[in-house]
Amino acid sequence: MSTLALHTPKKPVEYAGPGTPALPAPLRELPAGLSYRAERVAHHGLHREYVVPGRFVVLIGGESPWATARPEECLDTSGQGVWIADYEVLVCLSCGLDCT
Repeated sequence: MSTLALHTPKKPVEYAGPGTPALPAPLRELPAGLSYRAERVAHHGLHREYVVPGRFVVLIGGESPWATARPEECLDTSGQGVWIADYEVLVCLSCGLDCT
């Protein structure tokens, strides 16, 4: 499957290939310097917590500084997050999933 382009609410989501459904639109626009990784999130963490369609992993400057590669593999069970971008975006400290 090809890599999907990063997107914001103002940029349409691209298809990954024939027969692959488009990703849902992000729930909100991110502040400058932040973007979403355009990859579907099935669930979050060991307890397979539900993730609302449109929630994605936040990238900082186009890079992923998070310790865990994917929300489905996240080991953080604290339920805490960290505020970034001057307290505008709340993300999981381990995987970067947008929890705002």
